[in-house]
Amino acid sequence: MKNLDEFLHGFKNNEQVVPNSFTNAIKKFSPKSKESRKWIMKAKAIKKSIIVAISLLLGSGVAFAATKTYENIWKQPETYKFSYEITEQEKKETISEEEAKSKATEYFRKIGLEKEINGLVLTKNAYKDEIQWSIKFESGVMSINSKGKIESLNIPSCNYKIPYNYGITREEARKTAKELLAKYNPNNNDDEYELVSLKRNAEKDEDAYIWYADFYKKYGDLLNNCEKISIGWIPKVNGLYSLDFENYKYEKNEQKISKEKAIKIAVEKDKQIETRHNIVSTDAELGIDKMNTEVVYRENNIEEYEKGIINFTVEENGTHKIKEDAVFYKVDNRVRKVWEVTLYYDYYKYDKDFPERFVYYVDATTGEIIGGARFYGAKMQLKNLIDDPYNVIKKWYIKDEIEKENE
Repeated sequence: MKNLDEFLHGFKNNEQVVPNSFTNAIKKFSPKSKESRKWIMKAKAIKKSIIVAISLLLGSGVAFAATKTYENIWKQPETYKFSYEITEQEKKETISEEEAKSKATEYFRKIGLEKEINGLVLTKNAYKDEIQWSIKFESGVMSINSKGKIESLNIPSCNYKIPYNYGITREEARKTAKELLAKYNPNNNDDEYELVSLKRNAEKDEDAYIWYADFYKKYGDLLNNCEKISIGWIPKVNGLYSLDFENYKYEKNEQKISKEKAIKIAVEKDKQIETRHNIVSTDAELGIDKMNTEVVYRENNIEEYEKGIINFTVEENGTHKIKEDAVFYKVDNRVRKVWEVTLYYDYYKYDKDFPERFVYYVDATTGEIIGGARFYGAKMQLKNLIDDPYNVIKKWYIKDEIEKENE
């Protein structure tokens, strides 16, 4: 079948072409004969069955594009009540204490650190709502998630004897950062990472005794900030100060939705949510983003969402406390290619040069809205990171894009 869309459309609108042989066969029968009536009833039943089957297929959450099908990926978010208490079920789904200890020891051996583990504590990460092992060793602490992936490692600078002439140049810092990436990367070292940020803890290079580098996983012209490695180190001695990992794999989905279609989808959705203000302009660019619940929260209560207090109350001392009746939403941690569609509104809340906005993540394959962001999508966040005045790496292609846009 060369064109599945036309075939389905024909059945749905009852515009099927009936073969001559079928018509002639019917004409040979008398409408009043018992055999004819049976035959016609059977044909109608077959036709009805086919139409019902196709109707079910069209409503089953399968998107058709030419002759290839794409299953919808967005599911209704699960609701849950947050608690710092770890349930028995969560414990069953988490690696054991011995497994966590073994993972830590194995990684220490890999990077050449002979560290004695002093204790392990099972904790819950409130930000991610995930269980993790906090592993204390003689000079620092390591975190391993419930699946056995290392998430962070920190060693205070007081554990090192910092040399008097610890200053290094930016080029030396860049070279060292890449060497440390190869050494400390717990994943496949053949993966290509891009150095996107290089900072230090002092205004001048020669005064800095801690340097920080951020690497994002690279996929062609796109970078995935959900596959990130951050390294902090003491120069000269190259002593490890901090390590942080994010490891949400990009699904490498195809782009089937056009920019214009993505903008239309986002605008139509926004008109159902933002009824107070008008959209004055739109923009869209391809990026890699993780599915989230921002649009869900915004849709439920846009005013509290903009205040940043959904599910929280603000105490007198400025701290946030989870409401007793707070309901949280949870979606799959899927990372996809999306259109980051930014909608700009006709009002200014914080700055006269900064119009209010919202970013919708429109899946580049299915056209579904799978998340969003208050101000910036991942692509713009990366541009801002690159353009940060404290970031001392050379301003590469993303900086050039910004300059072109401002011309």
